[in-house]
Amino acid sequence: EIEQLRQVPLVDLLTRLGFAPAYWKGQDVWYRSPLREERTASFKVNTDRNVWFDFDAPNRLHNKYLYGKR
Repeated sequence: EIEQLRQVPLVDLLTRLGFAPAYWKGQDVWYRSPLREERTASFKVNTDRNVWFDFDAPNRLHNKYLYGKR
């Protein structure tokens, strides 16, 4: 089950949920955080690894805490 979830492209999921990218930089797609209101994009999705990182979250929350390092 978890392996199936890991196969879902995060950019596609965020698009389906109504979140639009602020900008693309190489394989990184930057968003205003879907977890809080902000004016500057601090939420990054790496499309090569299909992982996300929230640079403005307390303790720099990212998905390795949700399902392990990749």
